Amino acid sequence: MIAYRETQDIDLEQLAALFRTAGFEGGEDRARLAQQVAGARYVVSAWDGARLVGFARAISDGARNAYVSTVAVLPAYRGRGIGRELMTRLLADKDGILFVLHARVEVKEFYARFGFSEAEDMMRRPRKF
Repeated sequence: MIAYRETQDIDLEQLAALFRTAGFEGGEDRARLAQQVAGARYVVSAWDGARLVGFARAISDGARNAYVSTVAVLPAYRGRGIGRELMTRLLADKDGILFVLHARVEVKEFYARFGFSEAEDMMRRPRKF
């Protein structure tokens, strides 16, 4: 049974392993990884016993705007509704907040189920490292 937690108290070693296994960048530098978690207003994690199997976070002012930065599930746990539950909990009781995110083509349909749609009025400045 998968248990969900809404806390920034995350085992960084397990989070780095999750990122690596799920194909995400950013887990190599533990200090930077810790900053990513600490800087997120909303954090939801999924656990199979003591094993971290899913993670989602959003950066927000808590009043009007939020950016869903990460939604990751271990490949062996995909297709079990974990990503859906992470997003449901991340968005719960926040109908007054505008959420935005970047999505690869292959996952846009997933996010559309939560009310996300294409936006033409967005711009971005990519990171340099």
